[in-house]
Formats: sequence, structure tokens, C-alpha cells
Amino acid sequence: MQIPRSRLRENLCKLDEDGIAERKRGRLHRRVYNVQAPNHLWHVDTNHKLIRWRFIILGGVDGFSRLVTFLKCENNNKAETVYKSFMDGVKAYGMPLRVRSDQGRENILIADYMLATRGPGSMITGKSVHNQRIERLWRDVYEGVLSLHYDLFYFMEDQHLLDILNPVHIYALHYVYLPKINEKLNIWQEAWSRHKLRTVKTSPLCLWTAGNINNLITFQLDDPANYGVDGTIDDNEIENNHERADLNPRPIFSSEIIPVSERCQEQLILHCPSDWTSSNYGIDIYCTALDIIKRY
Repeated sequence: MQIPRSRLRENLCKLDEDGIAERKRGRLHRRVYNVQAPNHLWHVDTNHKLIRWRFIILGGVDGFSRLVTFLKCENNNKAETVYKSFMDGVKAYGMPLRVRSDQGRENILIADYMLATRGPGSMITGKSVHNQRIERLWRDVYEGVLSLHYDLFYFMEDQHLLDILNPVHIYALHYVYLPKINEKLNIWQEAWSRHKLRTVKTSPLCLWTAGNINNLITFQLDDPANYGVDGTIDDNEIENNHERADLNPRPIFSSEIIPVSERCQEQLILHCPSDWTSSNYGIDIYCTALDIIKRY
């Protein structure tokens, strides 16, 4: 038996009017991304995939071109650290007109700077679901860089080489792997800026360059809260968007600083250089660094 869709739809409307009305209330809306040009809106965020080992990834992406404006691994998410990385992006790509972030306290200095420089409306805060540009980027960063270290550090714990509750172990881990993670993030960022996006058939860098040439005029926002919102949003989430601020702000993390002697620093530089190479993902370098710190 074959029944046309139109006839089935017609009968459903007659038999289940209340059900259809209820389903319409919960329908999803696909937002159309509405950023006009490069540097009109940056999305900034921190990634905590490696927070177990006190590594935090700081990042920003241009909403129009999806060009990564800054990407760095740090051992804390203090406002000063996040602000410094943001300013590195400003020096490289220019000052954005507006910035969108979540309501984390680590973004407060960026907010102060934007409001002082660009004025009211230049810092847009909201829930992470409204920051889809960079949330999507984090998935690619994890697959391209972070997943290797995520699995590696868990392996080191399983082999009893790494104790995350021991500050000496964390210090050695950061000394060995922090420069390497940043090196790989830099390589990934360069590759990302030159890879072709499926939807527009060109690279983020080309989009950013062409957009800067063709779009030199700013514009007024009718709805700042929804500017740069992308993705599928639930009706109920939309209704509650402005109801209250986030009652559980993200905590500020920082690694414990342990004192090391000048002699220890010299030995670390000599035996564990930042440009190390290893056949077992740096585990031998980490063990050497840990031994040096314990001895000196």
C-alpha cells in the first residue's frame, strides 16, 4: 500500500491537532550565521580537555573567515594569561570590533579592554551553545593535536610513571611537554588557515584576506545578544537565554610552583632541551627531567 505524504500529513492534522501543536513548540531553529566581514567578531574560549594534567588551551577564531587568531597551551587560565594570548592575536590580525565569549571569569580583562577600546556592545557574553564557531574548532584541535597527549598521559599514569597529585611530576611534565604541545598547535594553526573549507571552497586565510579588502564599512547591530550565533538552538533555550547569568562560573586554575635551583635548571636545559626528539613520544625525556628535579 502506498499513501502520499500530503494525504498522511492532512489526516494527522485532523486526528492529532494537539500533538502537532505541542511538537511545533519544541522545534529546533537553525540560525543563519550573520557576521559581515573579517574582524567584525572574534569567538574566544578555553579548552579543558587536558585539565587533569593542568594544561589549558586558549583560543580565538574570526567568525567570518574561521581563521584561528590565537591558539596556545598554558598551565593556567588566569585572566592575565588569557588576555596576553588575546593581545598576541590582536598584534597578528588586528583589533576585532566585537568579541563573543562565555561568562567565564578568565575573560574579564578582555572584556575590560574591549569596552574601553570599542565601547558598549563590543563584548558579547552568553552560553557556550551560542559560541559554536569555536566549539566546533575545539573538536578539530582535539583530533589533530590534543588526543595524542590525552592518551599518552593516561598511559604514563597507568605505567606508574606519572602521579598527577605530585607537584614535582606535574612540573616535569610541563617542562617537557608544554613547549611541544605549543609547537604542534602552531603547526596545526598554520595548516588550518590554509586548508580548504568544504562549504566555501577556499581557505580561512584567503577568506580573511579577501574580506578585509572588500568589506571596510562597519554597521550597527539590531540584536547584539544573537550576533554571531550559529547552529541549531532549542526554543526553550532561546526563551531562557536572558533569564539569569551562569550560576556556576568556570573556576580559575593554576599549577603549583615548586622552587628549583639554578643547578637544576642548567641540567634540565642540558639534558632536556625544548627541541627534543624521542622514539617513545618523550617519555624518556620526561623520566630524565623527573630524575634531575629529584636529584637537584
